[in-house]
Amino acid sequence: MFGTKFHLDFNYPKPTVNTFSYLDTNAIGVASISDKTGNLLFFSSGGHVATRQKVNGTYQEMPNGDLTASFFYQSGTTAEMIVQSPADSNVYYLFYTVLVTDSTNYALDGCNLYSVQINMRLNNGYGDVVPNSRQLVRKNVNGGRLTALLHSNNRDTWVLCQGGSFPKNDSLSAHLVTPNGIMPAVKSKPAKPLGIFSRMKASPNSEMFVVLGEETQQGTLIDPALEVFDFNRSTGVPSHKYSLPPTDFWYPMASFAFSPDNSKLYVGTSSFVQISPNTTLYQFDLAAGNAAQVQQSRNVIYHTTDYTGVLDMQLAIDGKVYLLIDGYNKSNIAGYKNQYLSKINCLNSYGPACRFQFQGINLKAVNGGPALPALNQTIFRNAGKLQAQAYRNVICEGDSVQLSAYGAGAEQFKWKPANGLTSPADTLASPVVNPTATTTYMVIGSSVCRSDTAYVKVTVLPKLPGVSISGPVQVHSLSERQEYYVLNPAAGSAFNWQVNGGEIAEGQGTNRIRVNWGVAGVGSVSVAEIPATGCSGQRTRLTVALLDGPAPVIYNIITPNNDGKNDAFVIVNLEWYPQNELRIYNRWGMEVYHSKNYFNNWRGEKVSSGIYYYLFTANGKTWKGWVEVVK
Repeated sequence: MFGTKFHLDFNYPKPTVNTFSYLDTNAIGVASISDKTGNLLFFSSGGHVATRQKVNGTYQEMPNGDLTASFFYQSGTTAEMIVQSPADSNVYYLFYTVLVTDSTNYALDGCNLYSVQINMRLNNGYGDVVPNSRQLVRKNVNGGRLTALLHSNNRDTWVLCQGGSFPKNDSLSAHLVTPNGIMPAVKSKPAKPLGIFSRMKASPNSEMFVVLGEETQQGTLIDPALEVFDFNRSTGVPSHKYSLPPTDFWYPMASFAFSPDNSKLYVGTSSFVQISPNTTLYQFDLAAGNAAQVQQSRNVIYHTTDYTGVLDMQLAIDGKVYLLIDGYNKSNIAGYKNQYLSKINCLNSYGPACRFQFQGINLKAVNGGPALPALNQTIFRNAGKLQAQAYRNVICEGDSVQLSAYGAGAEQFKWKPANGLTSPADTLASPVVNPTATTTYMVIGSSVCRSDTAYVKVTVLPKLPGVSISGPVQVHSLSERQEYYVLNPAAGSAFNWQVNGGEIAEGQGTNRIRVNWGVAGVGSVSVAEIPATGCSGQRTRLTVALLDGPAPVIYNIITPNNDGKNDAFVIVNLEWYPQNELRIYNRWGMEVYHSKNYFNNWRGEKVSSGIYYYLFTANGKTWKGWVEVVK
């Protein structure tokens, strides 16, 4: 998600371009993150964090997604980086740099590095910035230099930034994201002074990074060299490896990318505004040997005087590098005019064999803006290899699952075997398969660069046959706590019960339940076994006849003298007729008592001794007779 509101979708053999609606900005600080199946989770642009949710075609900002609202000078972010929490796969850290000003005299105080946590469980599963999670990670940093490297434990992530302020950028600061949060900074002073005009980029294996050296010495402009560092993944301490000689000061090296196998370094220059456009893309062979040999290996991959510079370049999940080549044109008119995203197809190959394409992707009448999303390079450490995965590696018999293949620059795919897979789905990057048995699928991915093979195993678990239910198949209506159970239940299984015509009183999830039945009619009890594998068995159903209750027995005398005998007008089996109506009349036909839902509580109040007549109605039936009151 970047530029004038468009994004690349890598869920196809070739990335597709889609425009979207969000903020009207060409942000410098942009970042995005997807789940393991390539579905967007959230993205940020200029300090505003958006969810994947769209309303009327517009992405919605997270409720707490304005990261710069509390700053006096709201210039947006200058760099952003997303790192997943090692402790919780639903939590992400968003690091960002913000230009800070003094609210009194408006003086610029430099950039600070902050972080917030984003929890994908919040906001109905669309995610939100965790309230009060903002943390000042470091004051006074270079606003455009931020990169991520993987710790040697292959779990935690180092976030590396450059400290200091112009013209003295004299420190590096590594911040480790662990299950316990962000650890105190590991600070170091590089052997070579650093500048401010380039980006910082780490290699996919997290063992190197590059950044532009200083541009001034004692107030005098100099041609900055490219500084190459080794990085200790265990300690977070960099060590200077060598310097690559500078280009002209007015056309400094500004953006970088490593090949997936870490053997090639791509470097793009950028022109200053007052100088005529002059842009070059270089390739260095880092495997050539020492600094002099690496310098001698330099290739000019592309050169143009039509655009200001290579504004940004980024390695993607498909194993290719995408480049923004844009800026001021020959007439020195500002603006981002290039409607194409360039790309390098065969990154591991030397020289022209890397297959650079200036018009790599048509952006459909929009432009790429000033920056690509800052992607955590550690995610793409295997991008040079063809990779295959299943959305779920274990499925139940009869279920389908989506496979996906990506990386190695592959653009054509061929899947085998045909179990649950038919043409033309077998040539898709992400086919849906329905295997009848456990199957290891092989996929061959190919491009103009090379072919590669990957495998993914889908385990198919059988569904269990239906179980047998024991319990009464004829019950009186409204009877309670009738027991039903599974015969010979399997150890470790859970059971999902459903009841029609009544309700489960207790036992849901176990192999034994009790049911409170409703009114007369036909009911049923059904159950499906859920073993530890999660593959539910077939549902077994037992039909239950709900019979009318026993006839009411009505006593015809009451003696309300509180001796505990015949003190009230009693109807035996009344519990079978909760929805009833009772009327009592005297000998002249006058109603002396009326009750709906009668429950054996009339004691002859307000009447004298004598003969009275009752009319009892329930379940569509009527009973009538006489009762004598003796006082």
